[in-house]
Amino acid sequence: MSSWGNNDNAANAPYWAVETVQTTNAPVASAPTAANVALLYGNTQFQAYTQGMTVGLFMVDATETTAGGDNVVDISLSNQGSGYVEAPGVSIVASAGAYSASATATIAAGQVSNITVANTGVGYTSTPAVTIQVPVLTVPTASVIAANNVVMYTAHGQANSAALIFNWGGTANIAGLTNANTYYVVPVDANRFSLATTAANAANNVVIDITSTGETGQFFTIVDGVRATAIASRGLSQSVSGAEHATHIGWNIKTVGSGGRAGRVQYETLVAISEVIGDGSDDISLPDA
Repeated sequence: MSSWGNNDNAANAPYWAVETVQTTNAPVASAPTAANVALLYGNTQFQAYTQGMTVGLFMVDATETTAGGDNVVDISLSNQGSGYVEAPGVSIVASAGAYSASATATIAAGQVSNITVANTGVGYTSTPAVTIQVPVLTVPTASVIAANNVVMYTAHGQANSAALIFNWGGTANIAGLTNANTYYVVPVDANRFSLATTAANAANNVVIDITSTGETGQFFTIVDGVRATAIASRGLSQSVSGAEHATHIGWNIKTVGSGGRAGRVQYETLVAISEVIGDGSDDISLPDA
């Protein structure tokens, strides 16, 4: 639940603002200062106030209540995956007449922790599918030290005999490796590893002789990694029968589900207002068109 408090901002003008946000999973309490208004207003940071969910407080204007249905405004995780060492790419599938939607991923403890919409796109008449890249190790040519048969990768996280599939990224292999073949890790330390042709060779420290550095775009797919999955949702006017997108002009709190509730976006009107001016520059989460 939330409560409201009155305070003066830096210009000594009184205003009403959220004083306390209380949730089951992560209680937050703070005084209604100008800084806290800036924090809460349009906040879409993953689990900022509720574990596993995105929660934000928005001033919804009349235009926003009937717009945004052709925009991708949220992407929520249904499976965080595992084995991620670097942030994966996120692909939003285009459909006829739709384009430009894009998003970025964040990882923590080997899992995808959040997907942030960078561009809502336009022209989406149905909710598009989202594909998250599998866990990989991207290896620039400068990271391949052929003289030592070593690949440099800070905090690679790979155990002895871990399986990796080599992807050349173009037309030239790292000499000693073959595109699409599986190899096995021989860790040198936390930031370096060599490769073996079999798990048994890896266990016995029999490494492959590398004689060239390959080319730009090459990477290793982490075989034991699990691809994360996610579900997109569109703006307020997309809902035909789903009450989760019902809202009213005024202050609305928004919750984006994850896991089994991925793709579910709920709005609760806290303070209904007949008319508001301005929308708080929240066009990523609440597009005006």
